[in-house]
Amino acid sequence: MYTLAIPIRNIMACSFHLLRSFFFTLALAPMAWLPATAMAAGGGDCAAQAGSTYMDYGPICLTNGQAYINGVPQGDAVVPPGYQTAYLLSRTNGLVLEQVGPSPHFLVTTADVWRIHTLVFHPATFDINSIQFGSTTAYDLAQQMVQGGGGICASISFTVGGSKTMACEAPCTAFAPQMSMDSTTVCLVDGHATLTAVSDGNQVIPPGFQLAFLLSRTNALVIDQVATTPSFTVAGVDVWRIHSFVYDPATFSLATIHPGSTSIYDLYAQLLQGGGPVCASLTVNGAFVKTGACTATCLAAAGSLFTNHPDLCLAEGMAALHAQPNGDAVIPAGFSMAFLLTFGSNQVIMAQGAAPDFTVTGSGHYGIHAFVYNPATFSPASLLPGATTLAALQAQLMAGIDGGGPICASLDLPGTGFQVADCTPLCDADAGSMAGDGQFLCLEQGSVLLEAVSAGDTVVPPGFVLHYLLSHGPQHVLEAMADQPAFTVNSPGDYHIHAFVVDPATWDASTVEWGSTTSIDLNLLLVQGGGTICAGFDVLGASFTVAECPPPCDAGTDNTIHVCMGDPPFAMIDSLGGHPCPFGTWANPANPDVSGIFNPASDAAGTYTYTVATTGGQYVSVLTIFVLECPSVGDLAQLHQDRDGTGPQSASACFPDLGRPGSVLVWPNPSSSELHVALPCQPEGNTLATLHDATGRIVRTAMSTGANGDLVLDVRHLPAGLWTLRAILGGHAYTAQFIHLAQ
Repeated sequence: MYTLAIPIRNIMACSFHLLRSFFFTLALAPMAWLPATAMAAGGGDCAAQAGSTYMDYGPICLTNGQAYINGVPQGDAVVPPGYQTAYLLSRTNGLVLEQVGPSPHFLVTTADVWRIHTLVFHPATFDINSIQFGSTTAYDLAQQMVQGGGGICASISFTVGGSKTMACEAPCTAFAPQMSMDSTTVCLVDGHATLTAVSDGNQVIPPGFQLAFLLSRTNALVIDQVATTPSFTVAGVDVWRIHSFVYDPATFSLATIHPGSTSIYDLYAQLLQGGGPVCASLTVNGAFVKTGACTATCLAAAGSLFTNHPDLCLAEGMAALHAQPNGDAVIPAGFSMAFLLTFGSNQVIMAQGAAPDFTVTGSGHYGIHAFVYNPATFSPASLLPGATTLAALQAQLMAGIDGGGPICASLDLPGTGFQVADCTPLCDADAGSMAGDGQFLCLEQGSVLLEAVSAGDTVVPPGFVLHYLLSHGPQHVLEAMADQPAFTVNSPGDYHIHAFVVDPATWDASTVEWGSTTSIDLNLLLVQGGGTICAGFDVLGASFTVAECPPPCDAGTDNTIHVCMGDPPFAMIDSLGGHPCPFGTWANPANPDVSGIFNPASDAAGTYTYTVATTGGQYVSVLTIFVLECPSVGDLAQLHQDRDGTGPQSASACFPDLGRPGSVLVWPNPSSSELHVALPCQPEGNTLATLHDATGRIVRTAMSTGANGDLVLDVRHLPAGLWTLRAILGGHAYTAQFIHLAQ
């Protein structure tokens, strides 16, 4: 309890209307320039929702260094009146903002991970030009908004799927046509013969590419000549093949072919189809023909084979190889045809059969070769699987036809090749995705339960287990791990629940420092993130926003106020207590529909009811308004004359004037920061002034003397309500009441 003794000297009247106008101007200034939508956006009840946008992950290939990133809004955005929608493009998993546009379509020029975010905002409260592209992130934007704990009513779709761009290699579309000849044997005339092949016309020659023809000799396919047409003149008895070759002179020079030494196999190994880097197409088998003096007694010809499926994967540890004969074999009477399976670069014979079909159980390079032989002169049992090579078999065949041996038989030495690979993925653990994304939850009694649901696409291999991780904040800092996707949190912020499929034998949970390690850090340890640990991890997970939600609004609580008749109009809702909703209606006994703006100079004092209808029911509060005749400048001047001795009250002592209830004047009333007091007379010595609340308790406040000699009280710290000022002058007590409106 405090009692103040303050000397009152030369208390003078001040310009009451000017002061009052100044204080109300300050009070109303923040609202004068903001539109209604902007004021609503600053509150805790923000209706803006960005919704979601679907994107195809890709990868999307860069064409001539460019690619278009497109999104499809899902139609679940909420755009309040006066708000606008924009789309932001972010780069990398750091969500660095790079572009903005009115539609979810962007042109990019680099390989990266991109996301399209929907932004719903009001231009009066958020300046989109404040985004620093290349440095500002989606996390930075979200933190400025109500959804991220900021003060701006806006919404950005935060955790969204992305699209990946990459520099794709251009496909090699070159395709060499198949070649055929109308005879498999050409007789030498005067030691020479002309060999001509016919194309099937199915070639593909891309722009800039050319078609050439190669003549090879012997079953080693040594290139003998190069020409622009499939016709060659040869001398000597040999085995010949005419091959078609589609190539790009910019990437391959025919001058690198050395006739007599370079083989078709050497050329094949340089091309993409043979495992090399050059985009070109070569018919390895070619059109087959033999030259001779037409006196040969062995007419057997193995012909050639082809396949439509040269590249195969092991399925459950096996792969089926199938070749198709070209129909160019010659099987003399009494001869038989067999097919041989070879493996590796040494062409080791692994198996033989009556059809060109074999099943293999290992990866590597295989070949199927046709073999025409006479069972009377050659026994297939002499071929030892895993030991005999094609070269050893060829050496046994008759000179001038295949190899130089005594046996009349024919072997398709090139055959048709197959590349078999083990396509089993290195790590098939998959965390899948989580449903329940984008939930907004309120803390209740200091905690809230976060629950997510797996989308059902999780793959948990034998020996693996499924865990769930909780992360917090824009950096996804890992906080906890559980066997169910449910966690209880105790503070507001952004949270995510991630599915995690892992083998306990290869992952040590102690490698995670809870509260420090992020989801990105963990992902870098896994195979899917470029690490070595086989595990599946949903990096983004299901997102949650937890907030300390304001209490629900209603009609507020009843209140009684006193205003001066000369005060400016004011919104009555600002004088209600509690949490009144802004969309209610006002009424008084004489009018069932009033505007809610009270003008003390013209509106009637009395009771005004405020009614709010919500989904929870209908609420009503009452505001009672008293309109007072507050002192004018003339009143203060008259009081000043009385105290100076020019009026009837010229004695030095003050006496109560029961006929003048306004003998102590206070203004402004109601007050919010300073209260000015003009006493009725000039006191002798000190004046004792005390301030009392509604219960009569004395409350301390700062008092000083104003420029005009009036008493000035600092009432900014006082609670709202009715207050009483009591002053002792000349042995008599004077009182005045005023209403204080808390700031």
